[in-house]
Amino acid sequence: MNASATASLSVLRFWRDLEVFNIPSAPSAKDSSDQIKIVTLRRGDVLPWQHPHFQPTQEHGYVHVVYVGVADTEDLSRLMLQSVFPDEDLSERERQRAVGNGWLAAFVANENGHPKLDSYLPASFAHGVDALWHSEPLENVNARLARAMDEFGQRRHHLRPVATDAQQTPPTDQPDTPPAPSPLTWSDLDEELRTVCKLLGPGANVSGLDWRVVVQVERVKRKKLDDRLKSAVDYLNSFYLDDLNRLITQAGKNKPFGKALSTFLGAPIAPEQRIDILNDHAAMGELVSVARLPSARWPASPVAPLVLAQQAAVAQVLSTLGRDGGTLGINGPPGTGKTTLLCDVIAEVITERARKIAALSRPIELFEDSVSVAGKNFFPIKAKVVGGSSIVVTSTNNNAVKNITQELPARAKVHSEFASATYFDEVIREVFAAQKVVDDDKQPIDCWGLVAAALGNAGNRRSFARGFFRDEPRQAPNTERTASDNAQEGNALGATAQASTPAPVDPLPPSIKQLLEAASNDYTRYQGEWHAAKKSFVALQGEFDACRGVLLQAEKAAQRIDACQQRVNAQRDAAQAQAQAIDQASRHLAQLQDNKSIQHALVDSRRATLDQARSQCLPNLWDKLCALFGQDTERMKALRATLVEPTRALAQAAEALAQLAQDGAMAEARLEQQRETHRAQVLTLQGSERELQGHQRALKAGYDAGARHFPDASFWQLPADQRHRASVAVSPALDALRARIFLQAMELHRLTVLANAGKFIGNLRAVNGMLTGSLKDKLPLEQRPLLWDAFFFIVPVVSTTLASFDRLFAGMGQDSLGWLLIDEAGQATPQSAAGAIWRSQRAVLVGDPLQIEPVFTVPLMLVEEFRRRHAVDPMWSPNDESVQTLADRVTRHGSWVASQATKDGLGAEKAQPIWTGMPLRTHRRCDDPMFSVSNRIAYAEQMVHGRVDELGQPDKTKFTCVLGDSAWLDVRATRASHPVIEDELHVLVNCLRQLQQQPAFTPARKAGGKDKAAKVFVISPFRKVKNACIKRIKDAGLGQIECGTVHTFQGKEAEIVFLVLGTASGQAGSGARAWASGKPNLLNVAITRAKHRLYVIGDVEQWGTLNHYSELRLAMPRRPVHPHTPHHAHESVSP
Repeated sequence: MNASATASLSVLRFWRDLEVFNIPSAPSAKDSSDQIKIVTLRRGDVLPWQHPHFQPTQEHGYVHVVYVGVADTEDLSRLMLQSVFPDEDLSERERQRAVGNGWLAAFVANENGHPKLDSYLPASFAHGVDALWHSEPLENVNARLARAMDEFGQRRHHLRPVATDAQQTPPTDQPDTPPAPSPLTWSDLDEELRTVCKLLGPGANVSGLDWRVVVQVERVKRKKLDDRLKSAVDYLNSFYLDDLNRLITQAGKNKPFGKALSTFLGAPIAPEQRIDILNDHAAMGELVSVARLPSARWPASPVAPLVLAQQAAVAQVLSTLGRDGGTLGINGPPGTGKTTLLCDVIAEVITERARKIAALSRPIELFEDSVSVAGKNFFPIKAKVVGGSSIVVTSTNNNAVKNITQELPARAKVHSEFASATYFDEVIREVFAAQKVVDDDKQPIDCWGLVAAALGNAGNRRSFARGFFRDEPRQAPNTERTASDNAQEGNALGATAQASTPAPVDPLPPSIKQLLEAASNDYTRYQGEWHAAKKSFVALQGEFDACRGVLLQAEKAAQRIDACQQRVNAQRDAAQAQAQAIDQASRHLAQLQDNKSIQHALVDSRRATLDQARSQCLPNLWDKLCALFGQDTERMKALRATLVEPTRALAQAAEALAQLAQDGAMAEARLEQQRETHRAQVLTLQGSERELQGHQRALKAGYDAGARHFPDASFWQLPADQRHRASVAVSPALDALRARIFLQAMELHRLTVLANAGKFIGNLRAVNGMLTGSLKDKLPLEQRPLLWDAFFFIVPVVSTTLASFDRLFAGMGQDSLGWLLIDEAGQATPQSAAGAIWRSQRAVLVGDPLQIEPVFTVPLMLVEEFRRRHAVDPMWSPNDESVQTLADRVTRHGSWVASQATKDGLGAEKAQPIWTGMPLRTHRRCDDPMFSVSNRIAYAEQMVHGRVDELGQPDKTKFTCVLGDSAWLDVRATRASHPVIEDELHVLVNCLRQLQQQPAFTPARKAGGKDKAAKVFVISPFRKVKNACIKRIKDAGLGQIECGTVHTFQGKEAEIVFLVLGTASGQAGSGARAWASGKPNLLNVAITRAKHRLYVIGDVEQWGTLNHYSELRLAMPRRPVHPHTPHHAHESVSP
């Protein structure tokens, strides 16, 4: 085994050991519904199977899931810690993140209170503690749990039949045959609690805890009661243990993981190899190139395109992961459009599959030969069509999952330009009715298409199947009776009754089964429509390709035009300079020629002078006679002397003439050469000018197509905020075309299903059995991928929490899913995503390490002990790392964020920059001061506001509130029960009363639309303050106002947010304040829930100098508040 595989195996074992010590969560009242009630009991309370309101009838029975040893998670975490380290206690951080309740044992009981003997599950952390005490390896915990189940069966199977706790003597006429299991009593439940507590060792103080029993009571139709009893075991110690053990086994056999998980578990990208796309313009330009522009987009408003960073993220996801697979992190600060970009990724993945459908000659070519599934014919879809196209959206955050699967099918998610779009809309309406999905006003959601399905837990799967594949006509529910029954049951047990949602008054829509049955009788029609839809899809794709070709040429032109212009200018200058040189050379040659003419005349003149002088030097007779004797006469000597000067002058003139002739010839040759050079320059210049004109035409064509920007030099010279608000190489017309391509892809899918109605009926019958569990014993795990392919073909997106992933996708192995989209990945512990990533070819992990960190209940000392045992680097520890941080470290393209320096007792610490994945930076949610404070404390002011005025300043939304602008309501405590400050609660209630008397409204988005009442959140960093707020709001009769800790609100937003700080003044509250201000995360999330108004309630003196809160103090006006003044004089809260 190589070093990398060994390291991965150690990490997985480390995670597995931590999950053994996970404290399982008990359900709470908020999990109640029409059919399910959560009942919390203390010893002596009437048990549900003994309660008159839960007695079975001929039509209905009850299934009870019993949780024994329920206590606050904080208490159980302390119990766990002190079982191993008796002298230690939880830190403030550990106390604050230990939310909710946990349990020590769970099992199922039938309607008569008889336990289902094979359903027992004790808390694994108790067995983990016992294993540590006995120095046993934690690998054996599963065997311990199996033995504990057997022992439970032995304890409960031979119980004497008992009517009440007081009647302990068995009947005298008891037969010799083994007695039937008796209804569970409090004595039995106490015994189960003692059995598990014994495992916690001598250091555990179990007697001081407030132990409860929680029972989930589910009302079930009689005919489905047996199936529900079998499937009711929906609780686990850890949702991830089975997957981690599976991965450990594979790694131990040295079998490689797929690329996605291998990347996730691999070495981080070296710092020098990371590419900071916020500063590397060339790298960003490559990412947003038109060549990477997807052909499809979600049908949002064409005039609201993705902005620069969103475009880069989508292009990188599709081009990199789409081709090669792997893992990629996206960093999405609050309000930066994470869901928006995921919608575009989803649209392109579906459209890519439609391209494969369009390559078929006939719709029936979609299928392979039939196989037998549960004794019925099943027609697998060809892998070349459906392979790698399934999309799963997941998160640890239920709100994030719900947001995606409720938003995608909603008509409101589709722009009015595409109002006619439909995709099995009647089916999704039926599904939403079955799943009781309603909007914020408790009204049915108007839907356009069956694009997504929420299938996480067994209840979701069953309710989805009821609407999706309903066989018989659905009857409208008797809401009056249901509401009455619920109220009666809830009041009898001290629970809060929840009225059922009224059923829509519209005619009941058909299920997919009924649609397919109707379509099977109209085969010819749908065959013809399929071919027409295919033709339209191909035509739209061709239109896009042509448009993208124009834009690609424009992009190339934009990137080259400046250099080309510079080249033209240089060439023009050179040609002009050459022309000037030619002109000068021509003048010089002319001068030489003039000089030559003059010199030639001079030569002629001097020759004439010499000829004349020679004519005067002719000898006479005497001179000739003397010459015969070789003698010169004096006369001849004198005459010859007169010829010397004319001869010399002629020679000089002739020589000068020859030189001038030579110079002229050379000048003429040079001039011709210069003229030749100039002719070549002119030709080159003309070519460059033609190239420039081509770029200009291409660029004009791009701008004429509607594009405003291309990734060229001029774009990068824009201020950073303008760049991040800009969109590259797209236009409203092009985005509308891309939306139509996606919608036509959906239509091609719809008609492919209807044209193959007969085969899909059989396939979906098997899928329905898988979802409901009715085929559980007849469906081999290896056949499940075939069924999921059939389902994903019709419903392209499935959502689930990470906790439900393993059970939902049982039988789905390595790389069996195409796309995994993890939202709010910063909230997920690293180990929680390992199994999901293992099943997926591509993992897109979207989140923010500067928002809420993972909630992990295993005490730090235990985590560190296991980390040392496995010799694992701290970067793998869920105490400080998340799925998001692990994804960011293996993402090459990203950005550095310089976190704000924090102060401690020793002064300022140096801020450490954080590497994040693909950065989103354009924020659109919050007004100031929320945006600016968040930007300063968490993002080194890298974010830009997406809504700005003419001056580029954040454009404040027109919003009126009786409480005035955002402010810090400075409350000096006079009454405190740390961390609850009664005076702060009084101020909160006063503010809420004013809002109740004069509600705030958000302006209607559309002309003629109706203003909507503003949503209000009440948030606190501390659970006890949150609980006090809930009680005071309820006591004041202020209605249903969402109130919770910061952790419960990530992924949500409201127009108005109250941040109630709490904590006692001075040393008593300093530890809690230090925890809340230690990192920017809590404050960052809290203030960015507020769209328009933020009211901070707390002591400015105690909080205003702390890390991050000092920025809040500087940004917000301070309003001193005196809670004990009469309410009518409480003017400081008003404008």
